[in-house]
Amino acid sequence: MKNTILIDNRFCTSCNTCLYKCVQENRVHEPGKRGLFRTFVYLKDEGQYHKRCMHCKEPSCVAVCPVQALTKSAYGPVLYDPAICIGCQQCVGACPFNIPQYDAATTKIVKCSLCAHRITENKEPACVEACPTSALLFGEYDEMLARAKELAAAHKLNLYGIEENGGTHVLILTAEKPAVLGYPKVGNRSVPPKKTSKTSQSSLPLIAGLTLAGFKKFSDRRAKIEAEEAEE
Repeated sequence: MKNTILIDNRFCTSCNTCLYKCVQENRVHEPGKRGLFRTFVYLKDEGQYHKRCMHCKEPSCVAVCPVQALTKSAYGPVLYDPAICIGCQQCVGACPFNIPQYDAATTKIVKCSLCAHRITENKEPACVEACPTSALLFGEYDEMLARAKELAAAHKLNLYGIEENGGTHVLILTAEKPAVLGYPKVGNRSVPPKKTSKTSQSSLPLIAGLTLAGFKKFSDRRAKIEAEEAEE
């Protein structure tokens, strides 16, 4: 299954058509009004920086989530379930790419899903489909990796995402050094899930409290909806 985006920064014009299409496709207008986007292209004098989930092979965010609101799918994307999320923000601190954004208005996070609802139907992610300059390409990981390596060698480009945090499902080609554009310097090994999922004894009460608070909030909301339906 196709599951990898290749971004060739040479062809990006920072038009942010990808952003607008993402907002429409995923109906995330409200977070957008608060300046929270699943994808955003920052224009700098040196070039463009694409801020979006890298969909790591071994995601640090998944490893630290205490309620499994974040999961790594078998077909690539790192998925997020807001109904389960308790707003603890551990993923925000764990992500080496600084991607999950906490939305105080909803007590949830904002993060790209790689348009999982589209790719399971063999469609391209909305951002890829909308890009007017074909700076974004989509395909199977091995295919995109081979193409990225070929372009990098032929045009002396930098390839970001092949090793960072153990490898990602978003590969980025840049003429400039990635760090100059704003891409974080990340080690080539991810945070081991077994290590990060073991919670220290001192933090257990906090997580337990957050979990119970999350469940209570969900129950209260459900009861309110049921009461309103009964009145109707």
